[in-house]
Amino acid sequence: MSDKDIPTDPDAKTLDVTADIIQKKSVPEASMIPVSGMPSEIGRYKIIGVIGQGGMGYVYEAMQEAPRRRVALKVIKAGGASEMALRRFQFETQVLAKLQHPNIAQIYEAGTWESPDGEVPFFAMEYISGTKTIVEYAKSRELSAKDILQLFNKVCDAVHHGHQKGIIHRDLKPDNILVDSMGVPKIIDFGVARATDADLAVTTMQTTMGQLVGTLQYMSPEQCDADPNQIDTRSDVYALGVVLFQLLSGKLPYNLRKQAIHEAVRVIQEERPVSMGTISGSLKGDVDTITLKAIEKDRERRYQSAAELANDINRFLNNEPIIARPISITYQLRMFTKKYKRTCAATLLLSISIVLGAIGTSWGMVEAKRGWAEADRQLERVQEKNAALGQSVTSLLSGVKDVVMELGDSAEAQRALLDLARDNIDAIQEDQPPSPSEQADLVAILLHNAISNMSISAVGYGNLNEAEKSLIEAGETLDSIDISLIEDERLIRMIERMKLDRHKYLAELANSRAYESTDEKVSNNYLKQALDFWNLRSKLGRAYHEKTNDWKGKQVEWSSKLGIGNMQLARNNHDLAKEAYTSALEPIEFLVMEVPDQKTRWQRGIAITCYSIARVSEPKDAILLLDRGIKLARTVMKAESSNVRRPRDLALMLSLRGKSHIESGNDIDAGVKDFKEAASMLTRRALESPREAVTQQDFQEQFNTIVLVLHEAGQPQEAYEICTDAIDQLECIASAGSLTGSDTWLEILDGLRLTIEYRK
Repeated sequence: MSDKDIPTDPDAKTLDVTADIIQKKSVPEASMIPVSGMPSEIGRYKIIGVIGQGGMGYVYEAMQEAPRRRVALKVIKAGGASEMALRRFQFETQVLAKLQHPNIAQIYEAGTWESPDGEVPFFAMEYISGTKTIVEYAKSRELSAKDILQLFNKVCDAVHHGHQKGIIHRDLKPDNILVDSMGVPKIIDFGVARATDADLAVTTMQTTMGQLVGTLQYMSPEQCDADPNQIDTRSDVYALGVVLFQLLSGKLPYNLRKQAIHEAVRVIQEERPVSMGTISGSLKGDVDTITLKAIEKDRERRYQSAAELANDINRFLNNEPIIARPISITYQLRMFTKKYKRTCAATLLLSISIVLGAIGTSWGMVEAKRGWAEADRQLERVQEKNAALGQSVTSLLSGVKDVVMELGDSAEAQRALLDLARDNIDAIQEDQPPSPSEQADLVAILLHNAISNMSISAVGYGNLNEAEKSLIEAGETLDSIDISLIEDERLIRMIERMKLDRHKYLAELANSRAYESTDEKVSNNYLKQALDFWNLRSKLGRAYHEKTNDWKGKQVEWSSKLGIGNMQLARNNHDLAKEAYTSALEPIEFLVMEVPDQKTRWQRGIAITCYSIARVSEPKDAILLLDRGIKLARTVMKAESSNVRRPRDLALMLSLRGKSHIESGNDIDAGVKDFKEAASMLTRRALESPREAVTQQDFQEQFNTIVLVLHEAGQPQEAYEICTDAIDQLECIASAGSLTGSDTWLEILDGLRLTIEYRK
């Protein structure tokens, strides 16, 4: 490797990671002087002193002349540059070059130095002055739990950045997380990182089997197995959890002092860590739950990314419900029996023997049989009662619920109905484990509750935190259902379908969070999260259809493609949005052919897809798409006349076609006509469902568009008449809302008045 392999960039922004020992904490300033055998110069760097010595080389403090600055210079030990060491060094420099983050130490240059013993690789890195480890810093500053969490979130963000670049640190610990004199955390030492992307695969360092890389206390259970293929980004999440535990409690999760390595490994892999709540009462509750989830032994139950851990910490800091939940008694018992299989089996057999022996000796087998027969009759009566109650719940959900869902402003009625159904299910399940069918009914209630609390598909208003809680509980309930024990194929299909639907609502929740956020960075993060959910759901839907031939898979793929398009459009990626929307046509047209008994449903799907593609098309192309979509939307409205939400589809399509007619210069009169019909329908919807957030949002956005387009087309009087007519009709709604404490419609109408007055 030569100096030209990685170009020097003196003014480079903070790159991302450093290496073995860029901390100065172990060597005081006074001792930074030349020592025997130390080179005076390496390349264009003058050596000042030794900072430290790592497993593969030295780290020197050095001075660079142009630009003049102190640097930390890492070199491999003279004579120690084996082929493996060189490969590792080359890998580390490539890792460093890929990363750019203010909380990961910077690399300036990489090259080789002609030492007396031959060519030796080196790289120059950011010199971090006045540093302490993150634990030392928190202790010296006596940081509160809130301050610690805010500082720690920056570390999580840096680790997540590395993961996004395909890099796993594998040795996160306080010694490798430094805090400078300004209170800025810096992650160092990606020297044992493992790349997960293809371009670094050649130089990826394969850990020798049996060798434990990293510090034992901070190593995940899977890392202790020393199998590189088992290590992924969740191993770093575990290490972050241990560091967080130490920062908050002042202790480590396990006492490994004086333990042999094999015993320490056993503890990490099998023993439950202590709860921070037992160390300090102030650490009970959510912060303890967050930390314990990060250090879960089962990585599937752990936070799946450093960003997910940081998000939960932010929820805690903002007094919002966290995603993590305390470990259930059922899970703890399952882990106990897994660990002590033989003991539990022997205990169970012994218990059975004692019971049988007692029956045989005290009552006799005849009495026992009579008792069993009576017990069977009682059980049968209970099961019949439960089945009747369960049927009533199912009827309630599938009958009354469907009617209420079609009514305007019905979110509160929906939630009252769902609460009633939930009470019935709880009564059925009292004092006995729920059946898979009852669990499925509960999931259906939870998913509908989430919809009711969100503003999706023009349905609902309420509380996003409540929606999130319902989706979490739905996920936990779905995970607890053992499909292998179910014989009813219809029930299995229902459960699998609800798993797919839950991903949809998680995506919609993230999108709703993005819309509500006033912070652009936070909003973009939520949009990315929603996009990830839609992409995953699309793949799951396709795989589900291939496996089961259930049309639901195609329907999932279609709606997910639209979701992907919506998120790409929100992120201003118009070409990607159009690609996603266009790809949604194939699955929805498949459904028209293969599932004709739901023709109206698929007609609406095609209409929505045409509208979506038209949103990112040129005006003339958009008109052709919208002609088809509007025709289908009118057919659907006629077939589902009781559903007050169907006119929304038509109103949005008419508004977009009106805009396209006028902007294309094709037919201004036709555009005005479409605008008038759209405005009339939006106004009617506002009168029928004034409290729904989507109704308010649609009205505001579409009327602003109508005013803007008509004014630019030289039709200000048309815009004025359309808007004033709507304002006159909605004055009563605005006044009524104000009397009940909501000024939303007053503000919307006042804003519209200002717009048309300004445009006059």
